[in-house]
Amino acid sequence: MYDPLARSVRRRLRLQGVSSGIPVVYSTEVPGDVKLLPLPQEEFEKGDVKELGVFDDFRVRILPVLGPLPSIFGLHIASYILCEMAGKPILNPLAVKGRKKLYERLYRDLLHREEKAAGHAINRLPIDEDDVGLVFEDLHRGRSIIPPHPVPSRPTLVRWDPSQPLSLENCVVMEHGEVERHVKECFNSTPAKSPGELWGQDVAEVVVRRAKEIQQDRQYMM
Repeated sequence: MYDPLARSVRRRLRLQGVSSGIPVVYSTEVPGDVKLLPLPQEEFEKGDVKELGVFDDFRVRILPVLGPLPSIFGLHIASYILCEMAGKPILNPLAVKGRKKLYERLYRDLLHREEKAAGHAINRLPIDEDDVGLVFEDLHRGRSIIPPHPVPSRPTLVRWDPSQPLSLENCVVMEHGEVERHVKECFNSTPAKSPGELWGQDVAEVVVRRAKEIQQDRQYMM
């Protein structure tokens, strides 16, 4: 979820209608800004420290760390292939199994909310369950759009700007209680507040930034 490369690839695949079926090996470790520790003064006194590495930020002594990482990935790939050939495929983790039900629940809640706002039944929304997964996982990283952006205990999708139609760009993630407040003050109040007035300009800017991400992905796909 937090790996920028994996998120970008997954998002572009989902825009092409591919949400599953591609086996991959990946690490769940959250990427961080890890820097080399400063060299002690004794190393500088021994001579030119640039001889310790090919690049300024790459030292020879960290080479032993690099070998095991691709080896672990290769081991998992080989294990997967052998299990497939033996007719004993590796089952998906429980977290992956439960994701589809989560997307279906988010979609049903959003459909019910849109029907109440429209005042009549709606057969299908402009977005589907796969789009829900894209919005929840890849666009909003499974977190509420409202600061401090926690992981919701009951995640809910809602149309951000009631004056605009529902779309990938106009759909955000909030906690259930935040959604109820959003609907009450932005949809049902007279006069209704704008989302920026209710949640602040900083939140509105985040929504605009996320909408631009979707637009850029669409341009890439087209």
